[in-house]
Formats: sequence, C-alpha cells, structure tokens
Amino acid sequence: MNLEKEKDFSQAANLYESALPFLLENNDVLAFDCSEALQRIAIIQGIYPYTIEEVKKQISEKYPQVTEETINSWIENKELEYYFYDGKEHYFEDAVSNLAYRHLELMHANTSAQQSYYDLILKINQLAEEKPENTWKQYQKPVTYHGTHTISIPRQELPQVGTYRIWLPIPINNGPQTQVTVDSVIPGKWIKQPPSIDGDIGLLYMEVPMEDLTEDLFIQVKFSFTHYEQRFTVNPQNIGEYDKDSDIYKKYTRSYGNTEITSDIRKKAVEIVGTETNPYFAARRIYDYIVNNVDYSFMPHFALWPRTLQTETDYVHKYQRGDCGTQSMYFSAMCRSLGIPARTTGGYQLFSDEFRGHFWAEFYIPNYGWIPVDTSAAQIAFYVKEATLEQRQTFIDYFFGSQDSMRCVVQKDTDEILIPKANSMVLLPMAVQIPTVEYSIPSGDIGEAFMEYWAIELEN
Repeated sequence: MNLEKEKDFSQAANLYESALPFLLENNDVLAFDCSEALQRIAIIQGIYPYTIEEVKKQISEKYPQVTEETINSWIENKELEYYFYDGKEHYFEDAVSNLAYRHLELMHANTSAQQSYYDLILKINQLAEEKPENTWKQYQKPVTYHGTHTISIPRQELPQVGTYRIWLPIPINNGPQTQVTVDSVIPGKWIKQPPSIDGDIGLLYMEVPMEDLTEDLFIQVKFSFTHYEQRFTVNPQNIGEYDKDSDIYKKYTRSYGNTEITSDIRKKAVEIVGTETNPYFAARRIYDYIVNNVDYSFMPHFALWPRTLQTETDYVHKYQRGDCGTQSMYFSAMCRSLGIPARTTGGYQLFSDEFRGHFWAEFYIPNYGWIPVDTSAAQIAFYVKEATLEQRQTFIDYFFGSQDSMRCVVQKDTDEILIPKANSMVLLPMAVQIPTVEYSIPSGDIGEAFMEYWAIELEN
C-alpha cells in the first residue's frame, strides 16, 4: 500500500499479486482490498502506457508535418496528458489524438475526416432550417431503431469457477425516447431480474456461473426503441417559477459524484452569466462559453473519481479540456450552481449508423421541461475548414434547445447506481456504454474478455 501511495506501481502490483493467494485462504476482506488495488493499478497503467520516447514517435507518425521543435514545445507546455509513476512520466493513451482538437490545422489536414464532418454539418443544418409543423410540438419525426448486443467468448478465455455478474446497457423510456422493448435474450436462464427500461438507467442484469459453462460463452440481446427529434420553441417570458421543494429541483441542483460544484466552478458560472437572471438566457451563456473555450479532449475517465479524488468537473475546470461527458457535466455543474436544474444524459449517438458512446446535457425550465444541449457536437462546426461562418453558427445554434433523432438514451444522469448495486468498483462507475462486469472471486479481473469479445450493432 505504501508503494502504491508513492506511485511505485509495478513493485506494488508484484507484492499485491504475491499476497493475493495467501489472503484468499486467510482473510476475505484483505483479499477483496488486494484485488481492488490490482485493478486500480492495472487501469491507471493501461490508460497511461507510453514513455516520452514512445509518444514523440507517435506524434511524428500521425502528424509527419510537425517539426521536432514543435513536438518538444508541446511536451514542455504540458499539452500532452501524463501520469507520473514508476519514477517517470507516462503519457495518456489518447494524448496524441487530442492534439488535433487543440491545433485545428492538424484537423484540417485530414481530408477524409473533413468530408465526414462537413456532411454532418449539412445534414444537421438541413434539420435546423426546416420549420416545425407545430411550434408547440416538442417531439417530431420519430425513427425506430433495432439494436443487438453480442458477447461470444471462447471457453478457455474464462476461469473454471466463480460467477460473473454482467450489466448490459439498454435504452430507457424517457421523453423523446419511447416504445422501448427487449425483444429477445439468448440464453434467458441467466437473467436475474426484469430489464430496467422505465428507470433512471437502462440495464439488463445477468449472472453466469462458470461451473455450469461447458462450452463457449454466447450471449445475444436484441432490443428496439423509437427516438424523436426535439425542437423546443421557448418564449423566455413564459418560463414559470421553480418549485424548490420538488424532487427534480433538489436532485438536479445538488453537487454529487462527478458533477461536483466547487467554489471555483460557481465563481466561473457567475462570471459567465453576469447579471442575467432568466434561466434560459443564463444557460445559453454557459453553453456558448463551453463551445468556444473548452477544447474537446478524450478523457482518462477510468482514473478519475471514484477511483481517485479528482472529479470530472474539477478536471475540465482546471484544464479547460473535456469530451462530451465531461463538458456536459461542467455545463450541468455551472447551471446547478446558479439554481438551474441540469443533468448529463446519454448512452449513444447514431450519426454514422453505429452505436457510438455519447453524452449531452439537459437543463430544466418550468412550463417547458428538459431542454437538450450538446456542446461537444456543436464544436464540430470548427473542425471543417471550408465551412462558412453562417453554416457554423446555424450548426451551433441547433444544439441549444434542439436535438436530432440519432440518439439512444441509456441513463438520465451520470453516476447513476447500477441495478442491482455492484459489490466492488466496476471499470467505469460513472457510465454504462459497454458491458459492466464483476467477478465473484477477488483476482484483479476487470472483465477484459467481455469487452474484447463484445459487439453492438444497429439497424433501422
């Protein structure tokens, strides 16, 4: 434990591994703690794997136009995320990819990505320019989707004893998303409770005993849902008063989990909003600030709270960088700090006819309900060099108060509790977008096989 605190991870892991067999026979509590420590170290080492020499080589290969002098300046200026352990800096697995979002000339040099982004801008702007049939109708133009989870693991990749608990993400009925059904589950014998399609988080829970598994593990879950495009036409003068005693207000204005409201975040929100008191206009100011000032950045989610002390909102505030989820939690935290209920909703986006993990924000105003906000999607406007200022602004405006139908909602907010609760710390407690797995025997097992042999497919 002392070695781990000193960030001498490799030696600490060796000692934990040596201790675990003895503890399994003599002390269940310490065996559990030992297993958790092994998982914690493996995860941090896994997401910060590269030495400085390796990351320099990756930059040169990915961006051959960049000079050695520029690479060195990026490293000296701490532009590449790293974690110090085993006596030296180790760089984040996505540190090199993140550079393109901070230096848009690198993004603009990728011609294939330019075309894909531009096509999306044109597609969304076409939606934005279409007048709703009825301005009072918040949900329109529904699309029905069919999804399939498949897990297929060779028997030799799994242990002979013990039980795996598995939570698979599925859609929930929630505002713009309706008609959710779980159509089939193979095999059904491992399901331990009904799917939670009407709760705050959508999960199909299974338990698989290894002693009963005599052949390859095969699980297939088929589900369907209908998702509507959202178009809110808000009259700011027609917004009612918040009921501060309501469950919605109490739950979604609190500082909780990764949506931490620090004093610095509250101070920043007040600075951004100024004298504006209308919650709709205040939320728009926060939205514009994040879109224009917080660089999109892949995040080391697995190394943040509750695995370590730093929360997602503290991270994005400190570095002014964040991905879809982190930006949305930052938006939510700033809104909450001003007494505007907000949450980070998500699951998947379906822009490319595939399930891709995604989060966005929603803020609540009386007489209208939950208004969608997607800061990271809006930032795509900056990625296309040839887009006009008008095209960019139309695209940005759309994602405040409107949302495409290409979504799958799995959870209403981040840090929702698993159903049923996990006994240990799972790989990503904040969100469920991949199979969440827990093994009954303390071993440091984080269920890697379930991620490696899992696929999710989309039809519509």
